[in-house]
Amino acid sequence: MLQLVKEEGADLLLLLGDFDYGDDPAAWNAMLDEVLGPDFPVFAVAGNHDVARWDAYQHLLEERLRRTAGARCDGEYGVNAACEYRGLFFVLSGAGTLGSGHAHFIEESLAGSDAIWRVCAWHKNRSAMQVGGKPDEVSWDVYESCRRGGAIVATAHEHSYERTRTLADLRDRRIDPAWPEVGRLRVGGGSTFVFVSGLGGRSIRGQGRCHPSRPPYGCGFEWASIYTATQGATFGALFIEFGVGGDPRAARGYFRNVRGETIDSFTVRAEPP
Repeated sequence: MLQLVKEEGADLLLLLGDFDYGDDPAAWNAMLDEVLGPDFPVFAVAGNHDVARWDAYQHLLEERLRRTAGARCDGEYGVNAACEYRGLFFVLSGAGTLGSGHAHFIEESLAGSDAIWRVCAWHKNRSAMQVGGKPDEVSWDVYESCRRGGAIVATAHEHSYERTRTLADLRDRRIDPAWPEVGRLRVGGGSTFVFVSGLGGRSIRGQGRCHPSRPPYGCGFEWASIYTATQGATFGALFIEFGVGGDPRAARGYFRNVRGETIDSFTVRAEPP
């Protein structure tokens, strides 16, 4: 996956937890240095498999942050931290994994930013916000704080990839009636979308919810794209490019696997929260 990030020419990597499954921060950091380089911007949140050595992982990530020109993070890194880099504002949260007060921190952080593009990032999920077998491990308040604050919701934990349509309510998975399309999304104006990107390189799980396995998917039709073992998935990553075509409020996203196949693609429009 790291080689894919390099080949795609990404400007930064946002890791959503579960770094190496080996509790070996030094080896993990050496891998980042070898593939991406010691000064490549990498930001991350704590995953449940990182908790035992989190202090060491956190220290290495903070060292990398200090080497990243123009980057700033305030708060407890990877747990309750508000960061900014090249105009992108993102909250690194330990929701469901480490720390407390996450919904309040997210709400206050987003309210204090005037950035056009915002992202909320954490590791774990609500059961309804993934299509595998994960239970409820994060409060709805955390999700809804991001929606109201005009932020994309980025999660992982479940070993698959899935993305919603534009949702005007996350708790009830209500599709925004003004933006119902599968590949055309908006963030802001009380709406956002959620994705799970958990195909970084450790097993691939099948679709357990919201069948059928091809669109239109079941549940409330909230899912725009599902890519799991059921769909024959392999490893890959989600890429989002902001400021497309010189328009600061336009973005495009795509999920590409390590075979170079584009599995999902979409556009996003940023509106005031």
